[in-house]
Amino acid sequence: MIEIRNVTKSYGSLTVLHDVSLTIPEGKIMAIVGPSGAGKTTLLQIAGTLDRPDSGSVLFDGTDVLGLKDRKLSEFRNRNIGFVFQFHQLLPEFSAEENVALPAWIAGRRKKEGLEEARHLLETLGLSDRLRHKPAELSGGEKQRCAIARALINHPRVVFADEPTGSLDSRNRDEIQSIIFRLREELGQTFVMVTHDPSMASIADRTVQMTDGRIDGEETEK
Repeated sequence: MIEIRNVTKSYGSLTVLHDVSLTIPEGKIMAIVGPSGAGKTTLLQIAGTLDRPDSGSVLFDGTDVLGLKDRKLSEFRNRNIGFVFQFHQLLPEFSAEENVALPAWIAGRRKKEGLEEARHLLETLGLSDRLRHKPAELSGGEKQRCAIARALINHPRVVFADEPTGSLDSRNRDEIQSIIFRLREELGQTFVMVTHDPSMASIADRTVQMTDGRIDGEETEK
């Protein structure tokens, strides 16, 4: 589904990615692992079109999406890609259901329709009693479940998750791990995760090891 071809990225004199190529298969969980500073998050941001490489391409179904103008690229990202970050990045002034519905509204869907689907997703993820709570009223695990629901609201082709359990205790980590695995099993949802957590990496169908801005090796699919 997604091909990353010969991507190089530098910040000043520091080269963060060195001619990286990677294929992301549809309907699978991929984990990108490696030490801090290996370039994992930079690769994730480029694959998710949040950043542009100095050279190389990112192809979705054979189309180099980085060739799109900014507005078209933003529209493509909104409709095809979901994101989950380590610290959830929920808007504090919005309720859980409003935070989840926001990408649907940006995509032009009616307010009522967006809220209805947001409620359904939150209920599916066990947050039926937290719909109108604001982020400050949610636990860490509840915030991250809310962030996963937000990532899914537009039925994306792929969800990119950057250390999705990095700020959680073991109980909440296990819950998020179970949710990601269930979404892959039930919906065929594609996930690409950056993680330091061996437990999270263990649920992946494919694990990619990065070191010093290069892919060190790749495990075969389970």
